[in-house]
Amino acid sequence: MERSIVVGDGDGDSSAGAAAGVGSALFISSPGEIERRVEVRMVRQTLLVQDMPLRFWVVLDEAVIRRPVGGPEVMRSQLKWLLDITDLPNVTIQVLPFAAGVHPGTNGAFEIMEFPEPADPDVVFMENFTVSLYIERETDVYRYGLLRAKALDPDESHRFIAEAASQFE
Repeated sequence: MERSIVVGDGDGDSSAGAAAGVGSALFISSPGEIERRVEVRMVRQTLLVQDMPLRFWVVLDEAVIRRPVGGPEVMRSQLKWLLDITDLPNVTIQVLPFAAGVHPGTNGAFEIMEFPEPADPDVVFMENFTVSLYIERETDVYRYGLLRAKALDPDESHRFIAEAASQFE
């Protein structure tokens, strides 16, 4: 669940959109820290298109789509990138509209890491500026997974993102 910013490849200078998003999110981080985080995010994107790509399923809070970060050109580019990656068979994007009300992501962004081996249980990962938290108890992980049911389905989400992108024209 991402509720703040999206950092994608976009068109043109891919690091420009990333830096705008990361810099805005970190507010007071040093230029070196912003650069390091941008580099990490850009490298992670390559995992989606490698020979054996990772399966990526994200639920984005509507605020991610609506809140302007980096100006209209950056937003348009970021949203186009989201639309483009939904064409990949290993990528699923859902949007959680404001109308969904209170949900597990209300308290902050999180990631559910799912593993193919039964011996490796799923884990919820949460982080903020100063601390990281791993949640492993099965009932807690299940609650976070319910967020997918509150979100728009992938086709509705694609249309939603496309409509939002047109607002930045």
